[in-house]
Amino acid sequence: MSGKPPWNLEQLFKAPRLYPVSEDQHTGVHACFYEGVSYKGRATRIFAYCGIPRPVSPNEEVPAVILVHGGAGTAFSSWVKEWMARGYAAIAMDLEGHVPFGDEEHTERMEWPSHSWSGPEKQGVFADYEQPVEDQWMYHAAAAVILAHSLLRSFPGVNKQSIGITGISWGGIITSLVAGLDTRLSFAMPVYGCGYLHEPGSYYGLSFASMREVEAERVRLLWDPSTYLSESRLPMLWLNGSNDTHFPLTIFNKSFEQHLECHPNNNHSRLSLHPGLGHSYKEAWACEEVFAFADSIVKAKPALIEICEEKHEDGWFVVRYDSCLPVLEANLYWCVDDRNWRTARWESIPASLDTTNCKALIRLPQHGSSFFMNLRNEKGWITSTRVMRNERTAEDKITE
Repeated sequence: MSGKPPWNLEQLFKAPRLYPVSEDQHTGVHACFYEGVSYKGRATRIFAYCGIPRPVSPNEEVPAVILVHGGAGTAFSSWVKEWMARGYAAIAMDLEGHVPFGDEEHTERMEWPSHSWSGPEKQGVFADYEQPVEDQWMYHAAAAVILAHSLLRSFPGVNKQSIGITGISWGGIITSLVAGLDTRLSFAMPVYGCGYLHEPGSYYGLSFASMREVEAERVRLLWDPSTYLSESRLPMLWLNGSNDTHFPLTIFNKSFEQHLECHPNNNHSRLSLHPGLGHSYKEAWACEEVFAFADSIVKAKPALIEICEEKHEDGWFVVRYDSCLPVLEANLYWCVDDRNWRTARWESIPASLDTTNCKALIRLPQHGSSFFMNLRNEKGWITSTRVMRNERTAEDKITE
């Protein structure tokens, strides 16, 4: 990271003022507002749902998770309840000034009621870049997420040393960014969203291309997660589909690699690529890897498969792994035409699995193909290798 971040982290690391609204007596989920950063000189408040599971014993402390929605989303109480059911305190905030009462059946685009204490709404892809930095949406969104963490830490019964974050789509972008800012976090799990948004190959890149070069560079340095990822010391799970419509594997793979290359001894981070995974809240929530990864970090439960070595040589791809659970299958996914990652046709071929020596290997079907290998354990959890092409990573050959 070059230069100083625009946020006052010392202030954001303090618990914000809380304004309770209501509590669901049946589920224990609270609706509330908490104080945000000022917008155009006036105070703001952020709506959120939060909850703490009932403790097993009076002195028990539970882990916690911050839940960051994406575009057309909001604070989903159902998301909070899911994590509470799994033993976590949770908070889900709305980042665009909405109050989503009665959200249980709605995860797709709809008009949410707004409130009068809000900060800015998101304007396309950083389309508000001509506004003062402190009035831009990304400044407020990241601040709201960090303040939500500070609020969670202030709740009795929450283990301050076991708080993580996950976000979907735009929430994944914010999660990737905050992972390099908030040193108090224990883990981060971006789903779909990532860094390198300025690179061609997605509609994010098109937005950067429409800016004057000097402005595009300023926006990149301010808001792209690649500016901050090098600072992250966290275990991170990176989860995406093979043909995501918003975040192509080029930039997703590159974000994962940046995180690993800056901290080569971090053996807790994982990449999980799901062939055919759609881009939606419901499909993201159905991925058990997210819950399993969190449990492995803060509850000492079984971890996802660790990729120890991935070697491409003489037409063979050899992967060495470590796993506390039995590994049941290994599959190579490869495609010849990667000019458009959204429509790339991935073929699947079973690899030879040597569970005695914790090794999977396969002869690559042909030269000139991009490929990755998925390993699946008895729980069905997927760990992926990096996306590669010959002896280079996929992003070394970005074609539009």
